[in-house]
Amino acid sequence: DGETRLSCLSNCLQTLSPDNRELILQYYQGEKSEKIQNRKKLMKRLGVPVNTLRMRALRLRERLQGCVEECLNGT
Repeated sequence: DGETRLSCLSNCLQTLSPDNRELILQYYQGEKSEKIQNRKKLMKRLGVPVNTLRMRALRLRERLQGCVEECLNGT
């Protein structure tokens, strides 16, 4: 159910380093223009181009997705 999925996601987020956790949460935070502004701030703060930021977010999202699926299958 949704509550179990959220619990798994929360647990999986805790397995990330603080920097990676902050990156993935900020990357997806906000709606439309706010999300774009958040991503621009992340690029500036990290000193990386947009493609590098996208790839980091993609790898983190894939890692989280695998972790959540494992968690859900284990319950």
